[in-house]
Amino acid sequence: MRRLTNAELEAWGRVPAAVLSDERNHRGVLAGPRPLFAGRPFAAQALTIEVASHVQGTPREALAQAWPGAAIVIDARTAPDAAVWGGNLIRIARERGVVAIVVDGNVRDTIELRDSGLAVCSGGVTPRGPMWTGHIGTPIECGGVAVRSGDLIVGDDDGVVAVPIDEVDDALLARCQARIAREAKE
Repeated sequence: MRRLTNAELEAWGRVPAAVLSDERNHRGVLAGPRPLFAGRPFAAQALTIEVASHVQGTPREALAQAWPGAAIVIDARTAPDAAVWGGNLIRIARERGVVAIVVDGNVRDTIELRDSGLAVCSGGVTPRGPMWTGHIGTPIECGGVAVRSGDLIVGDDDGVVAVPIDEVDDALLARCQARIAREAKE
């Protein structure tokens, strides 16, 4: 997996999700996961999880593989009535240096999630707890978009955009920066 440098991630972190969406002809916009808390923009590389069943285990295993600056991206469509992320996991994620959690499904423990300072995007909130396992690092679908571990994930108050890592390049970043400058003059 190609890892983006901290400088590259910082540059992408200054690109609003709407600008990235526009420059990619609206490809990669996740439908469903919405930011739970305002003012927490992020740019990170995905570590994917696909929820497979209601047996406990995988989130902690995934966090053991997470790297500083990662975004945990979860396809939890098979668990529509349960939360797959909450307060216990957010504490571990923060300790590991994870910057964002994006769930195509539900979360819980919103006060702990808010207090963590991490960006959290989800399809909903429920008090029903997580009891599941799944697959880590496999290609998933999140919000109707194909996501692979390593893909660039950019999010802000407007939503989340996923960009396949092989499409992340200086030309795309330059187009985004030019649009930002152009729109600032308008």
